[in-house]
Amino acid sequence: MMREAYFHEDDEGQVQLLPLDNLQHCQAQMGEQQAFADAHQSGAGWSEMYVRDAPPSKLVALGITGQQLRQAVMDVLPPYDAVFTGYGSYRVECRKVLAFGGDHTETLFAGLDEHGIVVDLWCSDGMPELLRLPLQEQLLLADWNAGLACPLSDRELFVRYLQEYELG
Repeated sequence: MMREAYFHEDDEGQVQLLPLDNLQHCQAQMGEQQAFADAHQSGAGWSEMYVRDAPPSKLVALGITGQQLRQAVMDVLPPYDAVFTGYGSYRVECRKVLAFGGDHTETLFAGLDEHGIVVDLWCSDGMPELLRLPLQEQLLLADWNAGLACPLSDRELFVRYLQEYELG
């Protein structure tokens, strides 16, 4: 049986992994995002949309390959055979995106460039399996939904984040 992963287009990059040197950028953006949300609150939604600035340091610079990622996580997060995105009943296959996850885990997604290098890395929600990522000591978890930027090397903060925001 073929395993398929799906992510709603609005969820892409909401819980993302970035190079650690983006920490101050992310903290500043999260502060601006919260101030914007507070200023534009309108009933159950908002009157305007906030668009984040791209991080100054790109993930591709770390040179993590799709194969390195697969080897690092496959014993706890088996790979999916295909990845789809969309909204409502619209679905499209993402041929340059890998996905990993089990029946009782969140899903890890990785966008690849034409050379098989990871250019985007995000997950459906925070997950302890992130500590298995290649070069994880150089990675920052940016949870834009929770407004938290956490270096994966800060184990105490990461565990507190998982308890508070994810396992709850």
